[in-house]
Amino acid sequence: MKKRIAITGMGAVTPLGSSVETTWEGLLAGRSGIGPVTRFDAGGLPCRIAGEVPPLDLPEQVPGKLWKGLDPFAHFALSACAEAVEQAGLEDSAWNRERTGVVIGSSRGGISTLEANRLGYDKRGYHALSPRLTVSSLINQAPSVIAQRYQTVGPALAVSTACASGAHAVVEAARMIAAGEVDVVLAGGAEAPLTPLILGGFARARALSRRNDDPEGACRPFDRDRDGFVIAEGAGILILETWEYAEARGATILGELLGCGTSTDPYHMTAPDPTGEGMARAIRAALQSAEIGAEEIDLVNAHGTGTVLNDRVEAKALVKVLGARAETLPVCAVKSMTGHMLGASGAVELIVSLLSARTGRVPPIRNLRHPDPDCRLNFVWEEPCRGFFSTVLTNSFAFGGANATLIVRRFPSFP
Repeated sequence: MKKRIAITGMGAVTPLGSSVETTWEGLLAGRSGIGPVTRFDAGGLPCRIAGEVPPLDLPEQVPGKLWKGLDPFAHFALSACAEAVEQAGLEDSAWNRERTGVVIGSSRGGISTLEANRLGYDKRGYHALSPRLTVSSLINQAPSVIAQRYQTVGPALAVSTACASGAHAVVEAARMIAAGEVDVVLAGGAEAPLTPLILGGFARARALSRRNDDPEGACRPFDRDRDGFVIAEGAGILILETWEYAEARGATILGELLGCGTSTDPYHMTAPDPTGEGMARAIRAALQSAEIGAEEIDLVNAHGTGTVLNDRVEAKALVKVLGARAETLPVCAVKSMTGHMLGASGAVELIVSLLSARTGRVPPIRNLRHPDPDCRLNFVWEEPCRGFFSTVLTNSFAFGGANATLIVRRFPSFP
């Protein structure tokens, strides 16, 4: 019999706001967090729009000394983690830090620090380099600094599988719990990729929307006229616990991580297998892990990047696995408002999935005006959808063929 995994806390930092509440309110209102790039002068780039996180204040729970010198992606992770820990009531309980792990996913890690120091070195040489460079550019900076903040002594890991990193971090956390290594894991993803090099690189690969004159209308998942994704920054952290541990400490259980599925699509570094079989394997594995059939899924939170091929292949994969239900189940895609937060997206979208299950509301896909006829799905568009969505499936797919699917169920599971 598998171990049940409770979700007891959630925290988010996104272009829509620096909390779960502000992000959720923005999504339900159909508000876009995408605008012109202000982090640097993007005038020479073909894509000059992004999803930037609003100015972030030092959380009360985080010492200023710890905050200083961190890369922005670690700031986002710490801030989201502080919100999640507070909601879970961990610091108010007899929390066993010896059996607590931290797993944070990131695609680029401290790229902002690395690029800033490289530019400084080119201009002023060796003495322009920060003494914190080697630490602040590490991908494992985020889990390490979270472990330091909360004095956890279990495993502290970084996971990097490009855009699926946040979802894969949750998968690894679930495996730690299933193996009996830990009782609690602080898991999720964080990303701060808004640099000239990264924005320019994705633009050079022709992966980004170039609707610079219409930032809020740029990201159009599953729309006939989509032309690429919009890069963004942010973080999402969830508190996962064994069911027994959560109940024993009197935690409020928000939902259950019901199943996880992963696969590798060895087709191409940037393009998914056009048959959809690679993605479909992850979805099937998640259903098998959850020990449920496709008929028990009430809602799909799609990866939905707004790139032509990815959207079509994801739709094909969902039809492969869910059959006729894929054409009737509500399907949402929140990157239309948040942008693509790369390694943070999977964790933030898991949070959104659980909120939909708990509230019975599903954010609409912004900018979806003419659904692609090759994507035969029941999209939530124009306005939020209301209903009973106990069990939600959410997808994360990435360059390199990294696929991850998570299934979450509200608690209690009845209306």
